[in-house]
Amino acid sequence: MDFVLLVLTSLLSFLLGYLRYRFGYWEQRGVPQLKANFLVGHLAKLRSVHLSELLQETYDAFRGSALVAGTYVYLQPVAVALDLDLVKSVLIRDFGKFADRRSFHGDPLTNNLFNMQGEEWRSLRTKLTPTFTSGKMKYMFGTITAVAQQLGETFEELVGSQGNVLELHDLLGRYTTDVIGNCAFGTKCNSLKDPQTEFRRVGRQLFQKGVSSIRWRIFKFTYLSSLSKLGLPVRIFAPEVTEFFMRIVRETVELREREQIRRNDFMDLLLGLRRQENGKEFTVEQMAAQAFVFFVAGFETSSSNMSYALFELAKNEAVQQKLRREIREVIARHGQLTYEAMMEMPYLDQTITETLRKYPALASLTRVASEDYEIPARNGGEPIVLEKGTNIHIPVRAIHYDPEIYPEPDEFRPERFEPAACQERPAAAFLGFGDGPRNCIGLRFGRMQVKVGLITLLLRFRFRLPSGSPEKLMVTRRSIILMPDKGVRLQVDRLEAEEKQCRA
Repeated sequence: MDFVLLVLTSLLSFLLGYLRYRFGYWEQRGVPQLKANFLVGHLAKLRSVHLSELLQETYDAFRGSALVAGTYVYLQPVAVALDLDLVKSVLIRDFGKFADRRSFHGDPLTNNLFNMQGEEWRSLRTKLTPTFTSGKMKYMFGTITAVAQQLGETFEELVGSQGNVLELHDLLGRYTTDVIGNCAFGTKCNSLKDPQTEFRRVGRQLFQKGVSSIRWRIFKFTYLSSLSKLGLPVRIFAPEVTEFFMRIVRETVELREREQIRRNDFMDLLLGLRRQENGKEFTVEQMAAQAFVFFVAGFETSSSNMSYALFELAKNEAVQQKLRREIREVIARHGQLTYEAMMEMPYLDQTITETLRKYPALASLTRVASEDYEIPARNGGEPIVLEKGTNIHIPVRAIHYDPEIYPEPDEFRPERFEPAACQERPAAAFLGFGDGPRNCIGLRFGRMQVKVGLITLLLRFRFRLPSGSPEKLMVTRRSIILMPDKGVRLQVDRLEAEEKQCRA
């Protein structure tokens, strides 16, 4: 009995000593850090706050006194960039040393552009870039406006003649699902008419997870994916999600190859790459992985962006009126909504960008040091070396809310992004789509579907906050993406009804 007690005591002492050593990693290197929690590092608070708030806490504690701070994801040390010049170095100037994101494996769908590393990523990024040129966007514009017309009709049915309070986040998620289904897969999802379509159900399943699953998913991304390289079964996504995308892509490939169907969309480009490689280097599974990430990155982020934009416009009536006036004037000049007309709406562009400043899709950008990287000394201190393999987080939301960069950051002001105002701010001050060679490849597409959707709705409806509604939206803790917790409920009224009342 005494021997067993001795062994247990020794093991406990070893464990405590090891944890003390692991959670002292940054202090040993002269990097400031907040106190870490037992076993999970700085993730203990994820039950009560969003990941963005954890990064905000570190940013607020050390910004101005240090270029980088330390934090921990379970036992793994993670650096947090606090200085915009360092951010620029990581994303642009020294991109070659930080070209990779933290990678995770264990599912066929993880073999996508977002997750790839090294030369494999560079090669595929070069091949996929032609999909998102201005010319391709112009080609897809008609498809998006057709879906937006359905969006307007759906709103009209729900609003009625007297106006109504609508939950917008789900409605706009159905719109972006239909847009991407058409432009990426050549499939009419019709989720605006039927919210229970398969595409929409899979989309909801990907993002509607329990609070407790957040730390589990981060644990899988941090550790379990390494086990998959050893041949152990590690699944990142639910089996039905993987099976759905594999089936949809396989059926589309078989149909288009059999019928010699050509469409100028994302799937057509993937088929072109497959033909170039004779199907050997670019398999159906790899095609499914790219189509999957296009779907995931496009539908939820854009629907949240539109929801947040309409919420802010409902709070700021003068901004809503100014934007609607710009839309009407430009369309009147062109005679109808065209791609060129959309591109001549600077205030719309500024409104979307300001929305992304306040509500970025991701709390942080992540990069991995491919070699030891020295951060120069500051204020007479010692230089800091980020060891090869170190993960570095760039706290996007914290930067966007820094009052020294954006005065009164809680205020919604699209004028912040007028050209003259942008030139006064330092580089890397806005990171809504990332920056540098690894920025969001689909940013043109994302902005276009948001613009067309907002134009369609603002021409027909006025948006207001319902009586008693909160002035601030809470972000769900169930997702790494910054999604509204309980949707976005707004009073929606037909403009014609309002204008008739004003004339009377």
